[in-house]
Amino acid sequence: MAAPDDAENNNITAMEIQQMKDIELNYNMAKIHPIFSSIDEMRKQIYFMMILLRKSWTNSEYLTIGIGSLAVLLGAITFDGELQNGGDYLKVGIAPLGDGLSAISPASFFQLILSMICWIYFLYRLWTHYPLMKGQSVSLFIMWISVTIMALSLHQGAPLFPFEISSEGIITTIGGLVIATFFGFVFSKAVIETRDIHVEENYQNEDPRIMGESIYNHSLFGWVSILIIWSIVSFLSSWAGAHYVSIRPHGSWFWQFLYVLFGTFSIFGICVLLWYPQSMLGSGEIVIKSKRAREVDDMQLGELMPKDEQGKCPECNTPSLISRGKDGLPIIKCSKVYNKVKCEGEGKLNSECSKCKSKLPSRIKCSNCGVSTSVLEHLSDHEAW
Repeated sequence: MAAPDDAENNNITAMEIQQMKDIELNYNMAKIHPIFSSIDEMRKQIYFMMILLRKSWTNSEYLTIGIGSLAVLLGAITFDGELQNGGDYLKVGIAPLGDGLSAISPASFFQLILSMICWIYFLYRLWTHYPLMKGQSVSLFIMWISVTIMALSLHQGAPLFPFEISSEGIITTIGGLVIATFFGFVFSKAVIETRDIHVEENYQNEDPRIMGESIYNHSLFGWVSILIIWSIVSFLSSWAGAHYVSIRPHGSWFWQFLYVLFGTFSIFGICVLLWYPQSMLGSGEIVIKSKRAREVDDMQLGELMPKDEQGKCPECNTPSLISRGKDGLPIIKCSKVYNKVKCEGEGKLNSECSKCKSKLPSRIKCSNCGVSTSVLEHLSDHEAW
């Protein structure tokens, strides 16, 4: 990430910098070669995000990071030394499928439960801080779990990976990579497309220069860069943890330290990835989702419409012979009378009666006011879907 001295205006406080266009770098790597211009833009946008973070975060957000870091620590170190001693690798699983969980010491078991409580509380606090990003927080955790599975499968048959390689866990590794990539794509696409809608609705301007500034000030290039960096850091954390436990009796404490260190950075990265989109979009958005997800929701709105609609005379609102069925098509009751008995048949527009087979009328005469109008005028004018 860009350090604070990356900015040319070091004496400008966070309160004075309001927009991304106000940031200027002290040194542009593009002077060396134009290919580095993307790196300059990434540094600039990440620096801007860090300014906003210092400006807007309170002790509550830092406490959330502390709780997540504690969850990582409690899961990485057993204070009675059981994990450090390696344990019995022949005892695995959870009863009744195995006796691995029952074989651990009471202190380690209590520590395991405490770590799970911290994880649950950490997720709860994330949802409290960033309510618009609840679904996306689940995507990030699924990505992290998938990356962890990748790190474990890479050590299957190769405890010293990457210093040795085995093909035993290649299928699991590919599966974890596909899942992590998919959820990362869904997560980023939902945020980017919601950003596009937000800019179109709130910053529309006939002046293309002003519109261009608005689009740039809402750029997510730096945010996507942090997402990629977070994915790498979370993999390094998972790899260090897997590397530590894969060696018997146990690996060096250095791998354990790396697991906790990179795990803490991963916790911080999750908070940043969830905070920035909500901070950018404000509280006006109902939910952050992709364009396709919005289309599906719009289709489901049809389920909230009445299944049947009774037609009414457009002049006096008297109920008429026409109604709208579940499929959205008009249904007309037959108006024929045979031997002083009214036909109870019905049918759709421009069809025959289901009972007497007579042609159904295209116009209806109101029994109350006597006005004759087209059958479609007795129904509300809304789309069938």
